[in-house]
Amino acid sequence: MKKLLIALFISLVFASPIHAEDPLVADPILKHLQLAMEDDKHLEYSLKRCAGLFLASGTALHKLVEENHPDAQVYVDLGEDLMEFLAEYQIAVINESELTQDEFNKTYRSNIEEVQRMNKRYQSRMRKNFSTSGTLTEDDEPLANDVWHCLGFHEQLFPSN
Repeated sequence: MKKLLIALFISLVFASPIHAEDPLVADPILKHLQLAMEDDKHLEYSLKRCAGLFLASGTALHKLVEENHPDAQVYVDLGEDLMEFLAEYQIAVINESELTQDEFNKTYRSNIEEVQRMNKRYQSRMRKNFSTSGTLTEDDEPLANDVWHCLGFHEQLFPSN
């Protein structure tokens, strides 16, 4: 009887699809952006996550959609803007230190690992989307929402003329 129950359990587990929810979907960027003006940790997280998203978008446009895609560098630049803003904010506001080139370089480098982690998550998602639908975000509403909200966040920090 035990063997029958174990066999039934195993067949049920393998027959039903297992979908571990993507942490990016489970934790939308909008929640952090709404708290960013009140909480430095949410601001730092939002800057890192949006920077990772923009850098992933630039890479995906270049590698998946079209080599030298005209918008690829635009997204990379958006990501770099946010990384620079983050380092300057951490030095001047959070650490209340003088902004020097050495301090900026050290702080910028300290953020790279987490931004790369976000970048890899988003790139993986975009690769999967592109392989199944031929688009990066169009059939992925949570990802499209993150792009939309991060673009708005960037625009608030760096208003265009």
